Amino acid sequence: MSRRVTVAVLGLGRIGAVHFSNSLNNRKFKIVAVVDPIEERRKDFAERGECKPYASLADALADASNPFEAVMVCTPTGEHPAGIRDSLNAGKHVFCEKPIAYDTKIVDEVYALAKQKGKILLCGFQRRHDPNFIRLKNMIDSGKIGTLHKVRTISRDNPCPSLAYLKISGGLIFDCSSHDCDEMRWLTGEDPVQVYAVGSAFLPGVGEIPDVDTLEIMFKFASGRLGSVDISRISVSGYDQRAEAHGDKGTAYAENEKDSTTILATNQGFLQDVDKYSFPTRYLQAYSAEVDHFANLCLGKETVPRLSHEDVHKNCLILHAANQSLQSGVPVKINYDTWKNAQH
Repeated sequence: MSRRVTVAVLGLGRIGAVHFSNSLNNRKFKIVAVVDPIEERRKDFAERGECKPYASLADALADASNPFEAVMVCTPTGEHPAGIRDSLNAGKHVFCEKPIAYDTKIVDEVYALAKQKGKILLCGFQRRHDPNFIRLKNMIDSGKIGTLHKVRTISRDNPCPSLAYLKISGGLIFDCSSHDCDEMRWLTGEDPVQVYAVGSAFLPGVGEIPDVDTLEIMFKFASGRLGSVDISRISVSGYDQRAEAHGDKGTAYAENEKDSTTILATNQGFLQDVDKYSFPTRYLQAYSAEVDHFANLCLGKETVPRLSHEDVHKNCLILHAANQSLQSGVPVKINYDTWKNAQH
């Protein structure tokens, strides 16, 4: 049997459960530890993975009888930097669910630490691994639609998160549109130079957070290309995740996935399945491909992460500029000076 990467899964909430399942089903991984402060939860996952449960990462790292090579950080965002630092300092490769941090200084610090330790640090923006968006990217890059003029992404959430979650989410821009902003840079192959964001709060209590639940972000690129991001917490027909790229020779679309392609047509109209329910089912293939990529990096089968330090740093800058525009009501130029400084 080929060598397998021994891994600990840190955090067993919604996204932790997704990465646990994909790692469990991937023969390149061997889960040897699960970490979660909730005893019942960690024991349940430990039983499923036939591995050892721990209440803290420190406990798992201190157990010399159960060594592992890598850690998947799936804790709440505020706990990401500590989990990354502790893992890297212990000599482990790290996969971290997005975002690594809200502060570019912290982003730079942990990537510098990974470089110093000679370990992999991969941030999880799963859309770069989605077969639909990969095909859209290939259509753009191969010239199928000619010269690219505009990219549009649509992301409408389902189910609508609770108000309790929204209060700790970090806001709609950082929580949701971070995926779209990363996708925008990836699809265009270009850094936006200006952003304008406008939003509204329709759901009870959201405006008092304060936050918005419906958002439009517009980008201008140095080449003249335009980008638009359409975000909402509300989508009654399922998890709405689409993208389109428009050029002078055509338009390419990535549409929603449904449980089936069956359509009933009668004199009452056309009836088909609603979109996938939520992110674990919509991005089933993408999450699986993402952890497989991490395994390949750990095993040396791949050497270039599909998401780099530069990608993560610049995405953070873009999100802060978008948030500044949302608060001020005016377009904001995006300053990449901190990235230039981080390279020296």
